[in-house]
Amino acid sequence: MFDISWTELLLVGVVAIIVVGPKELPGMLRTLGKTIGTVRRMAGDFQSTFNDAIKEAEKQAGIDEMRRKADAAQNFDPLGDLKKSLSEEERELKKSIEAKPDTSTKSDAPKSEASDDSVNGVSSVPVAAPTVQEAPEPVLSTDSVEGSNSSKKTHKSAGGEAHE
Repeated sequence: MFDISWTELLLVGVVAIIVVGPKELPGMLRTLGKTIGTVRRMAGDFQSTFNDAIKEAEKQAGIDEMRRKADAAQNFDPLGDLKKSLSEEERELKKSIEAKPDTSTKSDAPKSEASDDSVNGVSSVPVAAPTVQEAPEPVLSTDSVEGSNSSKKTHKSAGGEAHE
């Protein structure tokens, strides 16, 4: 810390003995030690207080940053962001459609499967997919037949057979 050598310390000791005297030198060193101890304690207290203030400032900065993030989260509008991005995509698509000239030609003659538009033997002519007809589901009905002598109920099944 200090650039003091042993010879310099010896010189200071000899001067102290001559100035103060050998009887009062131990009391003076004791007082000097106590003073240096209190100065070190005060420096330690100051340093810890300063470190605490820095930590508090960092916490406050962290709290402020968290508040900014919370405010940004409150302003989060996913639907608005989605609408904005969709409108941007729509504009880009319109620009790209307007930029491409219409090179398609329409002919009245139907295209054959072996035309030049086929790729790897697969025709690019749209073909309607076959439709599948669904069979109607059987309906179960309840008919009540009231006879003169009995009140039996007859149920018809899907096959048309009558059951009692």
